[in-house]
Amino acid sequence: MSVQSRTHETVSEVQTTDPRADYIPIGIDNEGAHHVYRTTDESVHVIENGERAFRYDLEDVEKTIDDWIDYITDRRGGFEVQYLFKTMADAIVGAVEVGDQ
Repeated sequence: MSVQSRTHETVSEVQTTDPRADYIPIGIDNEGAHHVYRTTDESVHVIENGERAFRYDLEDVEKTIDDWIDYITDRRGGFEVQYLFKTMADAIVGAVEVGDQ
């Protein structure tokens, strides 16, 4: 995955009308790094020790946020805490489980 600085040219008109939040927390991996998904340019930012350690451009390698979650699961053993649901089914199951308590 490539690391790239964000410029005005990296944000398209389509991305500026995206209804999603600009930043979505993915989770904290088993090594303690925080992963944040930036929807404006389809990138993932990894925060270690309070500083951005890495920025991965998902579009450059034609990957999705789901691919990133799978990658971290394989590489770092997954997430200790995960905020972003990979699928709508996961979100629905989570909502039903919370409602059943």
